[in-house]
Amino acid sequence: MNVITVHSKDHDRVIDIAGQISATAAAAADGVCTVFTQHTTCALTILTNEAGIADDLLTVLRRLVPQATTYVHDSADHVRAHVLSALVGPSVLVPIRNSRLALGEFQRVVLLEFEGSRNRTVSVTTTHANLT
Repeated sequence: MNVITVHSKDHDRVIDIAGQISATAAAAADGVCTVFTQHTTCALTILTNEAGIADDLLTVLRRLVPQATTYVHDSADHVRAHVLSALVGPSVLVPIRNSRLALGEFQRVVLLEFEGSRNRTVSVTTTHANLT
């Protein structure tokens, strides 16, 4: 298992981490790459790399989970970050083929920051395929 650190500079941000996890995938000829964060106020997903989609995703998520003063736990902003993280999820699985992440032409693995600025720890694990 490898661990990468992702620094988010903004409160809400989409950060491309595909390049950082590619080195771990290179160690496996074929298999699966598991990317996981133990933080509960950020999330991981696969997103297109088309212009504007990251901003649009954050806009939609903010509308799904607005800040409200009626939340029971802590501050409204902190609750919002936990809920968004739970909705999107803490992990992604990416196939590995020929020692490369088998992402589609327009796909990238991203960390969604919901309560920055922070340093986030992401675990990257590969499972080798047994083709015999």
